[in-house]
Amino acid sequence: MKKIRVTVYLEPGVYANLRAYAASRRQPLSVMAEAAVAAFVDPEQREAVMVRKLGAIERQLDRMKRDANISIEAFMVYVWLWLGANPPLPEQAAVAARASATERYDQFMETLGQRLAAGDLALEQALSEAILTRQSIS
Repeated sequence: MKKIRVTVYLEPGVYANLRAYAASRRQPLSVMAEAAVAAFVDPEQREAVMVRKLGAIERQLDRMKRDANISIEAFMVYVWLWLGANPPLPEQAAVAARASATERYDQFMETLGQRLAAGDLALEQALSEAILTRQSIS
C-alpha cells in the first residue's frame, strides 16, 4: 500500500525532540512521526497508555497507603510506650498538668499549621538529613 504524503508544521522544540528520538532509534523522521501519530489516533494505543498510567497511579496509592499505615503504627507504638513510662499524676498535679497541656497543645497546633502552610514537611527534612548523613559517612 502506497503511503500518503502529509506536510505538517512543528514547533522547533518538538522537531528537535523528534529528531533526537529518531536518531537514538536509528530510524528516519518519517517512521517516528508516523508511529507517534498512529499511537495518538489509535483507540487501542490510547487505551494501553491509559491502562499503564492507571497502573502507575495504583502503585503510588498503594505506597501512600503503606506509608500512612507505617506512620499510624509508629505513632501508636510511641503513645503506648509513653503511657507505660509515665504513670498517672495525683489529682492536684493533674489539674496543673491539664492546663499546661492545653497551652502546649495550642502551641503545637499553631506550629503545625504554620509548617503545613509553608510546605515545610518534617518527613522531607528528616529524609534529606538522613541522606546527607549517609553521604558524609561514606
